[in-house]
Amino acid sequence: MKKQVELWKTQLQEEKVKSHQEGNRDRDREATRIAIASIKRTIEFDDAIQAERDFLAIIGAKNPW
Repeated sequence: MKKQVELWKTQLQEEKVKSHQEGNRDRDREATRIAIASIKRTIEFDDAIQAERDFLAIIGAKNPW
């Protein structure tokens, strides 16, 4: 009976540790999700193309498109 009680105590302690680790992981995931969501786009996909078009227009080059 003592062995069984000790086994239960050990299992309970392991479950507490596991639960605590999962809680930390959930908090880390949530913090990462918030950080990613707060990143602002600083460049658009076609910025380079538009810059080239603007440059060609400024220098008076013929538009290759």
